[in-house]
Amino acid sequence: MRFLPLDVSKRVFNVKRYKILLPLFITLLSNTLAADELEDSLSGFDDTAPPAAKDSTAVANTSLPDDPPASYTLNGYTALFSAYNYASKNAAVSLGDTPMDFSGLSRVKAKGGLSLEMKHGENWRSKIEALAWYDASWAINGKDNYTDDVLDTYETFIYLKDAYIQGSLTPHLDLKFGRQIVIWGKSDSIRITDIINPLDNRNPGIGDIEDLRLNETMTRLDYYVGNWALSSIIIHEPRLDIEAEFGSDYRPSDAFGSPIPYAKFPDRLEPHLNLENTQYAISLDGRFTGWDLSYYAAQVYSNRFDITAINNSLLRTFNKINMLGLASNVVYGSWLFKAEAAYINDINYRSTNNKNRLDALIGFDYMGKKDVLISLEIANRHIFNYEDKMHSMTLQEAIALNTFPDFVRQDSMQIALRTSFDFDHDNTTLTYLLSLMGGNGSGNNIDGGFQRLWVDYKYSDAISLSAGIIDYIGGDGTIPFYNAIENNDRAFVEIKTSF
Repeated sequence: MRFLPLDVSKRVFNVKRYKILLPLFITLLSNTLAADELEDSLSGFDDTAPPAAKDSTAVANTSLPDDPPASYTLNGYTALFSAYNYASKNAAVSLGDTPMDFSGLSRVKAKGGLSLEMKHGENWRSKIEALAWYDASWAINGKDNYTDDVLDTYETFIYLKDAYIQGSLTPHLDLKFGRQIVIWGKSDSIRITDIINPLDNRNPGIGDIEDLRLNETMTRLDYYVGNWALSSIIIHEPRLDIEAEFGSDYRPSDAFGSPIPYAKFPDRLEPHLNLENTQYAISLDGRFTGWDLSYYAAQVYSNRFDITAINNSLLRTFNKINMLGLASNVVYGSWLFKAEAAYINDINYRSTNNKNRLDALIGFDYMGKKDVLISLEIANRHIFNYEDKMHSMTLQEAIALNTFPDFVRQDSMQIALRTSFDFDHDNTTLTYLLSLMGGNGSGNNIDGGFQRLWVDYKYSDAISLSAGIIDYIGGDGTIPFYNAIENNDRAFVEIKTSF
């Protein structure tokens, strides 16, 4: 839930390994202060607003136009996305000893989505949205050259996204039931308290978090009083992250170390939809003049897997975690300062017992230059009662224990630095993003990450174009995953038509 009426969906910046490629040159393109525009954009921080101004899911802010009173709205889009891997060949175990080749043309994806919004009286509405895509690159490159699991994950996808009904039970109480997304926290690039919805991680680094969240079936009640909103959530559908397929270009067979046989990587045991697997969450959000404050508590599934023997087979299983968190935004002139913290207990680590962890983030957005936005976010994740084997256990040692290594540090830093520049009458946006992981609390180690530079161009109300490059950074190799995907650098382009 976000009370902040700022459009902070566009950010950017960059660096390669230890070198910054394209620093803040964008900020030199304009020197006109936008203080007046900032004052206008912050007008929503008026504490005389209606009780606890409801978030983007509230009926009051999302009802269909009243003049004329339309009962439904149907819209959609079609898009073509293509990517070319220009880095060196990335081979992974396939059938027998034949390597899979992911260099060159790596994506030719035709996508489409359809959304139907309906209004039911004055206080109720519903929405259904579905999307599908087909990637022809696998057929072009020869499907016999790839495993069935890779094809199942990347060739086709059909997804029921939004499917909910929402409305007001009383003037202060709203209900929303169905497949939906709940956004917690203030960060736009790093997840600290934003743990409700899982992510689509098949192509890490290509999209922003806002485009990667996966909808879950929930029942949500929002109660508004004064400047506060209390939300209680029951998550009926226990979805997990969609992960990169083992053996693919984003999860090669040597991701944990020396290559292991493809058939030896354990399958994933998906939690079933039942009362035992139900998840719960609650939040309290306050909005005041120039600042806001949120408290969170949740019991949800973790994305870390354990190895469990079931019916003489090793399977990857997932456990729930408990989280207590808080987050805040504060506006000062042209600056927006943000902070988040989350205490998470009972996190599963395969090399040892469950541990507790404290995640914390600080950051800012700077909007003092016209058409320019600069954002910096820094986070640290600290594991309590840390044991050295959580980082040092080798693949061979782990396999002997029927498990896999953790490869985690006691303190792991993450930085997200981005800047964006709007021009051509706001029809074009140039964005740069740097995301780096690693460090031991003192910043001496870089585990890896990526940098992405792209441009979004709005040709017309119906046609838009996006194109860019992404560069993956390997780091010092002590966390092997990033080195395993280092040669995935690629250029991409997408053209989209909306209707």
